[in-house]
Amino acid sequence: MITKNFIWIFLCISLIYTQCQHDEVEIWSSCYSIENTTALHNSENTYGEIPETVCELMNLEILDLEVMWGNTNYVAGTLPECIGELTNLTYLNLGWNQLYGHLPENIGNLTNLTFINLLSNQFSGEIPDEIGNLINLTYLNCGLNNFSGPIPNSIGNLTQLTELYITDNQIGGSLPNSIGNLHNLTMLSLYGNQINGPIPNTIGNLTNLISLNAGYNQLSGEIPESIGNLILLERLWLNFNNLSGYIPYSICNLTNVSWSPDGFDGESSYVCYNQLCPPYPECIENVVGPQNTSECPEIQLGDLNFDGVLNILDIINIVNIILNNNYNELADLNQDGMVSVLDAIMVVDIIHNN
Repeated sequence: MITKNFIWIFLCISLIYTQCQHDEVEIWSSCYSIENTTALHNSENTYGEIPETVCELMNLEILDLEVMWGNTNYVAGTLPECIGELTNLTYLNLGWNQLYGHLPENIGNLTNLTFINLLSNQFSGEIPDEIGNLINLTYLNCGLNNFSGPIPNSIGNLTQLTELYITDNQIGGSLPNSIGNLHNLTMLSLYGNQINGPIPNTIGNLTNLISLNAGYNQLSGEIPESIGNLILLERLWLNFNNLSGYIPYSICNLTNVSWSPDGFDGESSYVCYNQLCPPYPECIENVVGPQNTSECPEIQLGDLNFDGVLNILDIINIVNIILNNNYNELADLNQDGMVSVLDAIMVVDIIHNN
């Protein structure tokens, strides 16, 4: 009986000493000051759902619950709606957890955020349009989730972004023209989605890009001429899409890119497995890889602007090639390995005879 009483007293004392003070909240069996807590990190005690008491930490600036690979101290469930009340947050890292459900629209209230990492969870639904309110963001990673719907047009408001990853989701729709507003982007990954429609010409505004990965989507139409503006690019993945038409010669401006016809070494660039038509720019003609050319028009020598007919514009193009001492296989009508006045005369004859 003495032993049982002792245990009861011990438990009562333990409960008294583990209770949080009136100016504290309990989060995962620990007490945190409501006013003085500015950072909350994942720890060995982190488990289960994110409690709504987190939202009482009025001065919280850092919420870092990322789980290192192999650990089991992860959180699950949905992201509390009250997350939008933490208006002092600058850093939100929820990577490698088991969170699911929609991203609350009121995340757009967190206008002081500079960093969001949602990588490798089970978030679903659309990326809310309110994401465009977070104009101080420099890093946004939504990769390895189940997000669907289109990329919101409001993404173009995030002009401070330097890195944007939407890798491996179920994002559809077309790329918004507003993507061209993100002038500070150095890394853009859209890999492994269902994005369709053309690559907007505004992509050429992203002149600070080092890596552009849009492989394994459903992009269609021609590669825009403006792609040649991205002279800092070191990696470009456009493989496994439905791109068609001719590859613009401006792609040869990308002198930092190392092309490969196939394979996935992580460093090379690819345009393989599309519907791109020959003739290909000289800088890439041997590395375009497999293409479905069944819908490509028959190539006609001398048709330098690919409009299907020989006309005065083609003569002008040939003259410019001659004056600049360049070579173009389509302009070499007599196939003597050089472009000369004879080739221009041949085009004139063809036009005259037609």
